[in-house]
Amino acid sequence: MRTSFLSAALLLSFAAAQDTGLYDPAPPADSAFVRVLNAPTATLGSKSVTAEKGAASAYVVIPQGELTAKLGTVSGKLKVEAGNFYSVVVQGSKLVLLKDEGAENRAKAVLTIYNLSKTASVDLKTADGKTAIVTGVKTGMSGSRAVNGITVTLAAFSGTKSLGSVKELKLERGNAYALVLTDSGLTITQSSTKTK
Repeated sequence: MRTSFLSAALLLSFAAAQDTGLYDPAPPADSAFVRVLNAPTATLGSKSVTAEKGAASAYVVIPQGELTAKLGTVSGKLKVEAGNFYSVVVQGSKLVLLKDEGAENRAKAVLTIYNLSKTASVDLKTADGKTAIVTGVKTGMSGSRAVNGITVTLAAFSGTKSLGSVKELKLERGNAYALVLTDSGLTITQSSTKTK
């Protein structure tokens, strides 16, 4: 009886030891989560990150407080607060810190459009222009909305003019999606819960 109990205890402790390797360690409680948009070369603090043209990088765990960031040739200091998600973009010759909406409602998908184009104000709609999702997003800003999980073709509009579209996008509940509008068009990046 004692031998089988010890064997069971050893097996449980071995399983627990193996289980700890399955997951990344939880970030410290005073962490913020920061990423860059549309920046092939960038650093956040001491960490190098990349986001191809029109795309979003993975989030990087950053201690709350002042952060030194550099996107391409533009650098600056930004302030981040613990528990928040942010995207850093270049606007003109300065860095802008945009606060992101998290996917808190697991029954919905979150769509965020970032207007990095020269168009003064854009709307995110279904591609036929009939259903508005996010409206009035100014240059260098973002707008978000939680939506149901569906498959849909989306487009960015200036008035009735389509500026770019993403076809047959499958929106999954509990996930977040970054739509980045540049003067070259509209791209989509599914936001990753993985951090660097």
